Amino acid sequence: MRKKLSMLLTAVLLTASVTACGAAADNAQAPAETADSQEAEAEAPAGEDHLARIKAAGKITIATEGVWAPFTYHDETTDELVGFDVEVAAAIAEKLGVEADFKEVAFDGGLTGVTTGTFDMMANGVDVTDDRKETYDFTEAYAYDHAVVVTLASNNDITSFDDLNGRTTANSAGSTYEAMGKEHGATVSNVDTLGETMTLVLNGTVDATINANTSAQDYFNTTGTTELKVAATDPEVTMYAIPLAKGADNDSLREEINKAIAELRSEGKLKEISEKYFGADITSD
Repeated sequence: MRKKLSMLLTAVLLTASVTACGAAADNAQAPAETADSQEAEAEAPAGEDHLARIKAAGKITIATEGVWAPFTYHDETTDELVGFDVEVAAAIAEKLGVEADFKEVAFDGGLTGVTTGTFDMMANGVDVTDDRKETYDFTEAYAYDHAVVVTLASNNDITSFDDLNGRTTANSAGSTYEAMGKEHGATVSNVDTLGETMTLVLNGTVDATINANTSAQDYFNTTGTTELKVAATDPEVTMYAIPLAKGADNDSLREEINKAIAELRSEGKLKEISEKYFGADITSD
């Protein structure tokens, strides 16, 4: 899926979406990916850590949804996997000197795959939370956002997150937005894409959705809808970072990714990619 961003993100963002594009297909590929990982481990000298195995394989396997514009989605004309997270992850891979090997999977499946070793990392607007820190070692943040509540423009009953108590929301399974909905007393329906969440709000199936402000603004801009609105904004900043499996095996990998992020920021590359997809720089806090 995530403290101080100027809320003027009325730019172009992800595929009016926030979710999971091809989970079944990618899950089918998981055994092959595991075999690849084992082969890479066999090629790497005994005792080498995760970074060494990645360099031996010549690629880093990156989990992403492919359905959450403008972070990770498919170009409507070319069907190419594109997006803010896709370009940032590819730039990090280049800094590491390896190929970026993207695997599209549902959000919760991506996180699980990082834990089990099916994927080396995940790039999908994964926000840093205390709960996730218990399972993952996060890199430094590379982007910042805010969570928002989206409702029908005609809805005057929901003006804060607390107003979700006793209401219904729609969100991706395993996302922090799902957790936020439950924390505020909402009944949450799990869906695969941002477009689906918005559709459920539009047709009255649910009262609201919690999502990234950047994604919501992108959906408004790309669809031109005037039937939806941001009803509330979380003042807390969402920090997007890369989750890695916990443990010393990933210490050098995390250090190298942090170094890559710092270089991309100082070179202006992060800002360039952000402005391309959001029309604003969300890479500085």
